[in-house]
Amino acid sequence: MGRIERMKNFSDPDFLEKVKALDNEALSHLIDSYTDHLYKAGLGQGLSPEIAQDVTANTWTTFIEVVPRFEGRSHIRTFLFGIFYNKVSEMRRANFKYDKTDPIEEALESSFAPDGHWAKEWADPEKSLSSSEMLKIIQICMDHLPEVQRSAFYLKHVEGEETDSILDILNLTNVNFRQIIFRAKNRIRNCVERALA
Repeated sequence: MGRIERMKNFSDPDFLEKVKALDNEALSHLIDSYTDHLYKAGLGQGLSPEIAQDVTANTWTTFIEVVPRFEGRSHIRTFLFGIFYNKVSEMRRANFKYDKTDPIEEALESSFAPDGHWAKEWADPEKSLSSSEMLKIIQICMDHLPEVQRSAFYLKHVEGEETDSILDILNLTNVNFRQIIFRAKNRIRNCVERALA
């Protein structure tokens, strides 16, 4: 494998050693490949364009500080996005009071009939709105999810990340992840139903 091919293979041990040694060319390849993904993930998290740029820049700064200690137990992308989601969490904690209560339990209880089925049928969104209007409503509903639910839902259903990568990035167990996704979907569903009512 030639030098150029190794630079494109972010799992190549030689490439990873160069990254850990803070080789400018190797770092440039990573930055060119992932900056746009980080920025779009920030927008997907409901950040303004300016804040998404700041979080992206802060992610790279931290990445460069800590990558010499990267042990290679996950893909370098997973490591990078783990830093990114920690930065998003830090930024939100700095700007908002973190509410540890989750009122979804009460909302969920009222959504189910005694037999365990949904209390009311899901509205057919195609009959109600155009797809662009529906996407706007879903984005607004996603913006109101608690942070970890928004991150998990975005990674799984927008970015299409594998579950194992999401578990690593967000430091979750499989059981926690399934509960979080379930709650996120139900919050979005309830929010969309209210918007369509």
